[in-house]
Amino acid sequence: KSSLVRAGLLPALYRGGLMKAGSHWSVAITRPGGAPMLNLARALRNSELWDHLAEDTPLPETLEIETVLQRSGMGLRETAQMAQMPEDENLIIVVDQFEELFRFHKRTSTMEDRDAAEAFVNLLLEGARDPNYSIHVVLTMRSGFFGECTAFAGLSEVINRGAYLIPRLTRDQLKEAIEGPVKVSGANIAPRLIQRLLNDAGGSPDELPVLQHALMRTWHRWHKRDIPHEDIDLYHYEEIGGMSEALSRHADEVYQSLSDDEQQVAERLFKALTEKNPDNRGIRRPMSLERLTGIIAKPNPAVARVIEAFRAPGVSFLMPASHHSLRPDSIIDVSHESLMRVWKRLGDWVEEETQSSRIYQRLNETAALWEDKKADLYHDPDLHIARAWQQETDPNPLWAEQYGGGFARAMNFLNESNRQKEESERAAEESRQRELANAKALADERARSARRSRRFSLILAAFSVLLAFLAAAAYFAMRFARDQARIARNAQRTAEEARQAVSQTFSQSDYQFGQTAAEAGRYA
Repeated sequence: KSSLVRAGLLPALYRGGLMKAGSHWSVAITRPGGAPMLNLARALRNSELWDHLAEDTPLPETLEIETVLQRSGMGLRETAQMAQMPEDENLIIVVDQFEELFRFHKRTSTMEDRDAAEAFVNLLLEGARDPNYSIHVVLTMRSGFFGECTAFAGLSEVINRGAYLIPRLTRDQLKEAIEGPVKVSGANIAPRLIQRLLNDAGGSPDELPVLQHALMRTWHRWHKRDIPHEDIDLYHYEEIGGMSEALSRHADEVYQSLSDDEQQVAERLFKALTEKNPDNRGIRRPMSLERLTGIIAKPNPAVARVIEAFRAPGVSFLMPASHHSLRPDSIIDVSHESLMRVWKRLGDWVEEETQSSRIYQRLNETAALWEDKKADLYHDPDLHIARAWQQETDPNPLWAEQYGGGFARAMNFLNESNRQKEESERAAEESRQRELANAKALADERARSARRSRRFSLILAAFSVLLAFLAAAAYFAMRFARDQARIARNAQRTAEEARQAVSQTFSQSDYQFGQTAAEAGRYA
């Protein structure tokens, strides 16, 4: 789109292609970026609009032009009056990458951003309708964003009357685009490489920028070999990874050449310069070097070194081109959206940034509700996720402005949530310590009771043993007594029997003695 306007439309206008307008054209090429009015004022200031003025005529400063543009919808007319624009002069304003303006109408945008976007569109519409000056407006945007134009009153109607969808190149046209620059350089390209390039292009939306980069890398590989009369061939192309890998490999080579600290800067830099819209489409987010440095939160020289590495001659992943010196107001941008889709590492970064922005936006929205007493503080797992995000990304107010602002409120909410959690954990710990103390006291009391029980048991056991001993002694004593009594009874019985025996013996002896005496007396 940009190439068609710069290399096709504008040269045709300079040649008088628009016959009723003539060939006197002042061209102001701008992009919305992060400050649409300021960027337009800068483009007007650097255009041919002032060339017819006398050399000693002081030109207005960019901020003065911006003030005029912001004053009303007639800002372009007033700027033309300020420049004393001749009647036969034409002013064409090219707003490249117009879809960048749509980020100002996102759900997370501030009212100030939305008003600025609407004022910018109204300025362009009124300028193009102005009957007193020949002001023309050209917008370039990806066709997938046409539906976004309905957010601005009057824009869709104007675009419907003048829209031009750039058709894809046919295979023959693509072949001509490959062979032409090679022939101009005086080199030759092997037919088999041409066929391979045509097949690899495959109709992808990114085919032209990716093909351009692959051809550039192939050319450098061929030129580095410096073999006389050698054609640019298939093996040169395969060595750089082909269309599928050339750009990603090249970007990784640049990234790997950086120090560890510079790699961290590069990651934050590309995350700041790219984003996904609500439809999950990647878009660029150009911004000034000064603002970019603030978002990255690193010293300007460190950021500048990384930018220089990615915009070096033969690299061109970032703009402005390497021959432009970097100033605080220099607009830093990704060279093409295809880099987001083809460079695998950047694709991962974009996804990480998208997730990070969602976490922050939810945090910010909840913080606003909490301030209005419509929501509670965060608890786990939300608090754990938010704290981990904060520690990993280290956000700052400038970064947060990209996603709706409210940084101080969101961080206060997060700190209060964390404080509440710490207090809850502290109270829980104190309760746990009290429970442990109570449990220990109970355990000690139970131990003392157990010791008392053991002593009592021992005493009781000893007493039981003593009782058993006494019982045994009593038993044996009673048994001994019974035995003695039995012995005594036996002895008594024996004695009685003996007595009776003796008595009987004596009785018998007396009887016999008597009979003997009687017998003796009878015979005496």
